[in-house]
Amino acid sequence: MNQPKTDSQGHGRPSDVPGAESPADQPDPALLMQATYSTESEETDAAIDHIVGHWTELRHEKSTKEARVEAEREQFLEDFRKLDESIIQPAMEATLKELRKDGGGGRIDVRQEDLMHRPRVTLWMSLEGEIRGVPHQDKNPYLQLDADVAHRQVAVWEGDMWMKEGVSRDTAPFKMDEVTTESVTERILGILQRAATHGITA
Repeated sequence: MNQPKTDSQGHGRPSDVPGAESPADQPDPALLMQATYSTESEETDAAIDHIVGHWTELRHEKSTKEARVEAEREQFLEDFRKLDESIIQPAMEATLKELRKDGGGGRIDVRQEDLMHRPRVTLWMSLEGEIRGVPHQDKNPYLQLDADVAHRQVAVWEGDMWMKEGVSRDTAPFKMDEVTTESVTERILGILQRAATHGITA
């Protein structure tokens, strides 16, 4: 019967103890750490790739949306300019022609878009003579049409002040397809009709 081998002090050597592993059979701690670090590094790389990829996607979506909004904005302003040239100003000019023929007057003010203001066209009117000096909402009947870019419509302000009587207020806006010679003229006539009732002694 074979006896287990002992060292110089009579203790059994690990390789001869049943179930014991020799140092050559045990995993190298350095290799374990390297494998663990490699796995964690791959996971970190994947996480960073995902984060950066998601950010890039969001930035692209934002840029695309901003470009679309700007294109729609420019198209709306172009549509408003066309309406102003083909419908709004001609209707206002026709009104001034009739007012002057009947002894009244007025003027058309056009404001272009800038950093602080949106496009605007205003018809100032007078039932008697031409307007002297600078027209004002507290003194003159007027129709003011603004390009409301945010809501894609035409904002409307009306004033029927005359002879120190009347009111000035915002009224129902126009949708773009509602701006016609007839609709603009109807608003103007309503203003003049109200203004003509002011300053009349009973």
